[in-house]
Amino acid sequence: MKFYKCAHNFHSMRISFYILILSHIAFLLHSDIALSQDTIKKKTPLRPDSNFIVSYPQDITLGIYTASPLMQVVITPVSSELDKYRSDFRGNFSDQLGFLFSYRGISISAGFKTPFGKKSEPEKGRTVSTGITLKVKKPNYLITAEYRRYSGYYDNNAPNYTALPDGSYYVRSDVQYKNIGVNGVYNFSWKKYSYNAPLTFNDRQLKSRIGFITKAGINYLTINSSDSTLLTETQTSQFTSFNSITSIHALLLKAGPGVGLNIVVFKRFYFAFNYFLMGNFIQYNYSTETAGTSVWYTNANIYTETALGFGYNSRRLFAGFSANGDINVMRIQGANVRTNFASVVMTLGYRFNSPAFFTKGWDKTVGRLKKS
Repeated sequence: MKFYKCAHNFHSMRISFYILILSHIAFLLHSDIALSQDTIKKKTPLRPDSNFIVSYPQDITLGIYTASPLMQVVITPVSSELDKYRSDFRGNFSDQLGFLFSYRGISISAGFKTPFGKKSEPEKGRTVSTGITLKVKKPNYLITAEYRRYSGYYDNNAPNYTALPDGSYYVRSDVQYKNIGVNGVYNFSWKKYSYNAPLTFNDRQLKSRIGFITKAGINYLTINSSDSTLLTETQTSQFTSFNSITSIHALLLKAGPGVGLNIVVFKRFYFAFNYFLMGNFIQYNYSTETAGTSVWYTNANIYTETALGFGYNSRRLFAGFSANGDINVMRIQGANVRTNFASVVMTLGYRFNSPAFFTKGWDKTVGRLKKS
């Protein structure tokens, strides 16, 4: 059993390494024109129509945000007769306080827990969360590398298969979820429609516009129990096909077309919406207490992704509200395994003129990375 755990840990480390390499490559590609003025002829940069979009790549953008996350993992028997034995794992999150930094099309955000939010409900246990996001943008695309990890859930469906009274919760501090991914959005309408404006605040959309976009990405996720099986003996005594499963590992390849809409009033107030119809190709395996790690299996599905936001975006000051999320569905050992993630975010920030010493230091750092 230890061998399989070590093998899985090695596989997770390898996936993490690939993600870091992809992020580094994206960084280098983005900085291709930063320092090569003397030795390499600059390529003509893409320039959106200034009547519709204004960009501020030379400004330092600093922001602060609060996020209220939602994370749900549902394991449901395919047979409706066994539905009472499903697990509906939900996180008891405190709100997050985070910081945003953007410069020359690179955006980094990191969030930390606060004492506020659902954490005040001790009967639901405690969820520990970590999230880091790196975004690299050009006028015609946005690449996002993301790491999310959540530990500690409660089973909202426990009263249906246990003697617990209604309104009680079965706390599962051992259940963990981790997602590492790189996703890219290509904007076919980049000259007049900015997908980035309500996301990174590097751009301002000056006039209302609709745009056609497409999205693709790769994610590696794990759902596991740190000290037991994902489902209890009471559940698997009836739902036998999921017996002794301790962890699920999945590699997801997804792609699909989308549409975006920015409505702008007085060149500063905006409402943004986007919608994607995604195809999801999934490779997965699972580990059990008795048989170790299974072979890799394959399935596929179609789902939708939506996001919306509204706020104020001026030359210097910006403030925005946004809501977004994603859904993944897999069929494993007679069960539908669904993960739901959503987050409601409020952001406040300001753009500063970049001081000369910072610009020089940035250029030197990028130059060294290019030579390494």
